[in-house]
Amino acid sequence: MPRRVTEVAMMLKRAPHLPFTAIDTEDLTGNAIVMRIQPDEGITLRFGAKVPATQMEIRDVSMDFAYNGSFSEASPEAYERLILDVLLGEPPLFPTQEEVELSWEILDPVLKFWENVTPEGYAAGTWGPACADEMLARDGFEWRRP
Repeated sequence: MPRRVTEVAMMLKRAPHLPFTAIDTEDLTGNAIVMRIQPDEGITLRFGAKVPATQMEIRDVSMDFAYNGSFSEASPEAYERLILDVLLGEPPLFPTQEEVELSWEILDPVLKFWENVTPEGYAAGTWGPACADEMLARDGFEWRRP
């Protein structure tokens, strides 16, 4: 991939009735909630807002929360937290035997299906194979590029 990034982006549907004309909103991207998992943990809410003036102008704006900019304390690395919990005997991050067995009941059929599928290759440093874009385009969607 071109960037090292892990995030979950929820693209929100347009409202069924917009109080603005299509011309006012044609340059807007979709409203979105983006949860950045790593490397820059945080949340962004992106939406269209009217510019405070007498004319009708709407622009994309973002509300950002970033852990590294909001707290003076450094967040521990994932393994630091895991090792500390082991030393303290804290079980919340460790699955029980029952949870592990149930996870495999869910995962085994998925693994069995993928045994007979060969993923399409793609060049290093790109966003993936063309078939991924085509798959989403069939339903009128496209991938969000961070």
